[in-house]
Amino acid sequence: MKKDVYPSILKGEIKAPGSKSIAQRMVAAALMAKGKTVLYDYPDSADCQAALQVAQSLGAVVTKVGNEVTIQGGFPQNFQTGIRNPKPQIFCGESGLASRMFTPIAALYSESIMVEGEGSLLTRPFTEFDAVLPALGAECESTNGKLPIRVKGPIQGGKATLDGSVSSQFLTGLLMALPKASTNSKIEVQNLTSIPYVKMTIEVAGLFGVEIKHSHFETFTVKANQSYQPLKIAVPGDWSGAAFLIVAAAIASEEGVTITNLSNDITQADSRILEVLEKAKVHFTIDKKGLFVKQSEIEAFEFDATDCPDLMPPVAALAAFANGVSTLKGAKRLVHKESNRSKALQEEFGKANIRVVVRDDEMMVYPSHIRPAILNSHNDHRIAMAAALLGIGGDKISVMGAACVSKSYPDFFEAMQSIGAKISGK
Repeated sequence: MKKDVYPSILKGEIKAPGSKSIAQRMVAAALMAKGKTVLYDYPDSADCQAALQVAQSLGAVVTKVGNEVTIQGGFPQNFQTGIRNPKPQIFCGESGLASRMFTPIAALYSESIMVEGEGSLLTRPFTEFDAVLPALGAECESTNGKLPIRVKGPIQGGKATLDGSVSSQFLTGLLMALPKASTNSKIEVQNLTSIPYVKMTIEVAGLFGVEIKHSHFETFTVKANQSYQPLKIAVPGDWSGAAFLIVAAAIASEEGVTITNLSNDITQADSRILEVLEKAKVHFTIDKKGLFVKQSEIEAFEFDATDCPDLMPPVAALAAFANGVSTLKGAKRLVHKESNRSKALQEEFGKANIRVVVRDDEMMVYPSHIRPAILNSHNDHRIAMAAALLGIGGDKISVMGAACVSKSYPDFFEAMQSIGAKISGK
């Protein structure tokens, strides 16, 4: 699918989509909660649908009506009774979080289960589970450190050491699963990145009645035989998706745009977009109605995105409109995403006359007059949305492979049109 995006004047009010990071964690908790959980405002993204499919495969009864999802959970349990045996495979689509989070949960079951995925997920590293899961009593066999992975439990708990430098999602999976183990657990984590995402995991588990303790995010202790409790709860708005709306308003809305459905009730790493706005001298205010952002002269800025790497594409797009060179840290975290985002931003922004230089962990963005260009999404939702921002604030940009936004924000282009963006194509 190709989308042609033209310079636009934005205004109005728009609701941020639900957080896929929180939604998937809630699905995992609901799977293990004995009883009926109802999730309101459930996102329609491909990753969130993959999480529901996995929960069904692992025994939950899932019903979806509109954006309301009901999950009858209580698994894993003693399957010797023959009640709702898990399927021998779980399919995670292209979701890094679903695959890494549900792998330890699948290892709670006494059956052998294959964890599978597709697309770029098949190239992403899963080596951490090869050593950690056996240390906790489960069998684990990856395919040369990648998917598919075969696991067989049940996890017993105990002590293990984890390298958190590649992704915090490995730790999230363990922290979600270990409260259901039969023995108390202690996980030592080295070089942990994306600490806010781990805080999110602990907070979501806490909402479902499970306690996870830590010491400086280096040592995590999890009590065994805990019970997840069912909930009725709305999925909060997504700061990750909203970041693109926020940047669009900052570069193309003289009257301003109000983004609703955003809060910090549950930790979201990408709420740090507010810090970026402050550094770039963007005019914004927050009140009960929402976040109001107005077009501003963008000051060159520095920002460390190591703990919030998903912000790098929209922040790089904001930097393309600054009055000088901006420096972003955390480029190493971009390599193992849906694409090598560091390389993708260099290539695609360069086509539009925006020079991006990457040196080790730093990315420098050199603003210039944006020229019309055809940009490739690299089948990466965040690259596609970042490319669209160049069109909205600069000159005509054709985004090839734009359908990939379905992974996190299926209605992105329609949402942008609702506040005045000029977009055509199918």
